[in-house]
Amino acid sequence: MFLFPRVFLPADYNLPPTLYSIMDAMVNFGQTDKVKIKDLPLASREEIFDFNYPLTNKISKQDFEVLILKHFMMRRIGYDTMTAFKIALDVKLNEIMPIYNKMFDMLDGWDLFSDGEVETRNVTDSRSTQNLSSLNQTNSGTDTSDRRFSELPQNRLTDLQNGNYVTDYNLDTNTTNNSMNNQSSSNISDSGSLSERIERSPADKIAIYKNFLESRESIYTMIFRDLDNLFYGLV
Repeated sequence: MFLFPRVFLPADYNLPPTLYSIMDAMVNFGQTDKVKIKDLPLASREEIFDFNYPLTNKISKQDFEVLILKHFMMRRIGYDTMTAFKIALDVKLNEIMPIYNKMFDMLDGWDLFSDGEVETRNVTDSRSTQNLSSLNQTNSGTDTSDRRFSELPQNRLTDLQNGNYVTDYNLDTNTTNNSMNNQSSSNISDSGSLSERIERSPADKIAIYKNFLESRESIYTMIFRDLDNLFYGLV
């Protein structure tokens, strides 16, 4: 019968501290009233995330940081000091968050009861018609009445036209010049616009909500995966 001795790790075994130990020391060291474990991430997040990094305004900064601390609470940091860990966390978040912010923005405004296919059509109609008509008419003429009488013998009648041997003479001349100008125009403008919005929402609301949760969860899963290399390989 063989007895296998128990293996104990020495108390001074050189391993980096867990994130829980760090948060507990930050918040509860020297305090009489201890903060509960579930509240440690909220109480210590401002001291850990004391640097600037890009984060969309579509999600809460407090909720985002608390979720990260809760996820890695029992993991050991992968650095010898807390300062080195915070520097690495600063660099990593500034590297990855511009990408994930775009993903969070795509989830903004998700409405379970109205999301679906939306079709918007805008039609603008404008017409202009101009009618121009013009009538110009000019009438002119001359009316001449030549009346001559002579008492001379008949053999001299051929000289009447040149005015010779005229006893009685009447010459009436009437000149007419009529001008008429008639012009009319009309300008008609007509315009209008039509806006039509058609929404088709799928009947399966559960499927929509499930899709939303899976998309949101996958974003945080990818963030946690990118932050994983900041922590020690063993719990």
